[in-house]
Amino acid sequence: MRNSLRLIAISVALWFGFSASIANAGIFDGQTVNYQYYFPDLSTPYAAAANGDYLVDSAVEVADVVDGHGTIDFGGDGFVISFTDSSSFSSAAFNGFVISDVSSTLSPFSSFSLVSNTGVMGTPTLSFDSDHLYVNWEGLSFTSGNLVFSVNSIADKDNVVTDTISAVPEPETYAMLLVGLGLVGYAARRKRIVH
Repeated sequence: MRNSLRLIAISVALWFGFSASIANAGIFDGQTVNYQYYFPDLSTPYAAAANGDYLVDSAVEVADVVDGHGTIDFGGDGFVISFTDSSSFSSAAFNGFVISDVSSTLSPFSSFSLVSNTGVMGTPTLSFDSDHLYVNWEGLSFTSGNLVFSVNSIADKDNVVTDTISAVPEPETYAMLLVGLGLVGYAARRKRIVH
């Protein structure tokens, strides 16, 4: 009996670990995003940057933010910009970059924020719409350090709202139900043996 309970406990632990890794995949993980730098306005692409499409994986995606300065590493629900030297961004209507959902596979963006900033003197202007993230750091200086950005999205890409959709439990809910039923069965069996 104890071996059976031990086997159930190990199975449940493995299930939780497996289902948590699936359920916690981030917005950008395994997706393709487009990076485009703009200067002096949003209608003028800037050629001295690593503009293009990038598959988000475990490596640094953008090796040249602009003019040989900085890298961008996407992962999970955000990205990190790292600078190793110092300089400044010229003043203009727009001096920054746009991240786009090229393949229309990302859920629409619902928020965009700067979590921490040890690389830019001042705060970049952030904005977003459902498929684009805008970072404008015109007129600001940067130094060796990082900027950490967080992104949230709407889970439903089509934004379909209907009253007939019923909730579907997550796999963890089923696992907890099975554990609970197992414990109830164990307690009932033990009570029957004792009396």
